[in-house]
Amino acid sequence: MNKKVTNEPIDLDADEPIDLDEEETSEEAGSSKDAPRKGFHLNLHVILIAVICLIAVIAGYRLYRWNQGGISAEDEVADVDPSEFDIETLDMIIPMDASALEGHEDDGVTTILCLGNNPFSDDRDSTGLAAQLASKTGATVYDCAFPDSSAACKYATYDPTYTKDHFNLYYVIECFRNNEFTAISSIAGDEPDPRFMDSVNVMKTVDMDKVDIIVIMYDSTDYNMGTPSDNPDNPYDVTAFTGGLRISIDNIKKTWPYIRVIVMSPTYAQAIDEDGNLYNGTTKDWGNGTLNHYLVKEADAVMDCGVSFIDNYYGTINEDNYQEYMTDYMRYNDAGREKLADRLADVINNKLSTVSSTAG
Repeated sequence: MNKKVTNEPIDLDADEPIDLDEEETSEEAGSSKDAPRKGFHLNLHVILIAVICLIAVIAGYRLYRWNQGGISAEDEVADVDPSEFDIETLDMIIPMDASALEGHEDDGVTTILCLGNNPFSDDRDSTGLAAQLASKTGATVYDCAFPDSSAACKYATYDPTYTKDHFNLYYVIECFRNNEFTAISSIAGDEPDPRFMDSVNVMKTVDMDKVDIIVIMYDSTDYNMGTPSDNPDNPYDVTAFTGGLRISIDNIKKTWPYIRVIVMSPTYAQAIDEDGNLYNGTTKDWGNGTLNHYLVKEADAVMDCGVSFIDNYYGTINEDNYQEYMTDYMRYNDAGREKLADRLADVINNKLSTVSSTAG
């Protein structure tokens, strides 16, 4: 069979020389580039498979130990120290202005007056908060707290049909300011709980000229009662949680400017409804805010008043450790009162100071 030969001319570009080895060289280069790439993919796959196998072996071993009882949930967290984590608290320790002490004679004895409710009043023995505070500070401590009382009053003006307002903060301060205990003594005498009269009897023995520090602590009572956290239209509304605090602190500072005031916040607590159902105080809103909302409002009010604030909600007994320190949804056991006493004593022993406001 004859081959057909074309007579058409080949168009050669004079500027581009023909390289007969170009195609072959290009293919060889491609092959040389592909070779290591294929090797890399192979090695990566091997590494991934090895890691997966290692994880599977470890998981299988731990599962075996778990089934044999050789490892527990406690073992998983045994080496975790919660104190290593930084907790942002709302603590605010205000130094005393030296000018407020002018004319006041210091007797050399630290005297502390404790006001509030159950953190102090539930236990007046050696395991009580006031007694432990005295032991840890060396101070003379008066416990004048009333059980189940509150920072706020029920009525804006005194209503004789509701005599328990006398045990709330505003009226307790008024008793000291007027040095008059007749009415509160009579009302306490009508209470079947002897702790009310115990507090009144202590009140009568306090010499306010010798008091150096007033500590105020109310638990979550105001929150659980549904007391308004504040009144934006009237910061001094005594029927609001922060209003009762503001007016009482202001009256203390006006009457006894030489006394330091320390407000201790509520700790974490649970909320309880009328059927006994429990809720997380951090998330349960009865209509006036959650418990930590009350905390923030209290911190703001105390800051406005220019006195010291200790945040127990995040800094002492919190949502993570409350079961260790509480007997129920809001009351403290002996360990809880000791923890509160340690926190307060640390501030009193180490963090209080006096400054001069006079320049130069």
